Amino acid sequence: MQAGYKFLVRMLCGLCLVGGFAACQKVDLPSEEGEDTEQSGQTGDKPGNEGHEPGGADEAEDEVPLPPEYEGAWTVAGILSEYEGVDLDTDYEEMVVGYIVGACDGTMKNALFTIDEIRAAGVNTNLLIADSKDERDASRCMPVELKKGTDVREEANLVDNPEALGRRIGLLGLVKTYFKVVGLKNVAYHEWLTNGGDVEEPEPEPEEPEEPEKPEEPEEPEPTPDPDPEPGPIQKDTIIIDSQPGHIEGGRSIGHK
Repeated sequence: MQAGYKFLVRMLCGLCLVGGFAACQKVDLPSEEGEDTEQSGQTGDKPGNEGHEPGGADEAEDEVPLPPEYEGAWTVAGILSEYEGVDLDTDYEEMVVGYIVGACDGTMKNALFTIDEIRAAGVNTNLLIADSKDERDASRCMPVELKKGTDVREEANLVDNPEALGRRIGLLGLVKTYFKVVGLKNVAYHEWLTNGGDVEEPEPEPEEPEEPEKPEEPEEPEPTPDPDPEPGPIQKDTIIIDSQPGHIEGGRSIGHK
């Protein structure tokens, strides 16, 4: 009986030890990092950015800077959009900046973009300007009137000034309907600008080299007098005796002995 009782006690103690050991074992719980990586739909990339590279076509081109006096000037696209559908019988004076890209032969459908075409048509009465010097779409160009006798016509018409094609220019004039589109007429002021935006300074005319001064010819020295001149023949006084003496007033007669 006592032996059976001791065996039962030992069994109970063993069971307690086994249960306590199991309770002390470390339990692995899911980590926060594991939970984040297992959530669906999270890939680390922002939606809509797949394949986007900085500096690609999605980035807008930097605007070319303008000198301070042109900060309020219109671009060609801006002024065409602003005055589209506006009644242009009223005078609106505006400053616009653009590149000279061509000329117009009577209608915008006959836009000319090469010097050969412009010279063949003899178009020196207008210009086409655009925001890009490589523009070839007439709908993005603005026609500019070049009145006879004005400085802008003398300096900018492409028949006489082919080098003006592609140059940047600032123009002040009246926004009017020209060739049935928004254009610029009665240009009162113009200024050439560099592609970087600064005002183009006129190139100084080359100075003609000065001719070297001719050295003055030395004056001939005056002859020095001979310190010891050779003596010449001794001159004697000559007395002239009148053979027929007469009376000398206040004097006396001299006669021969």
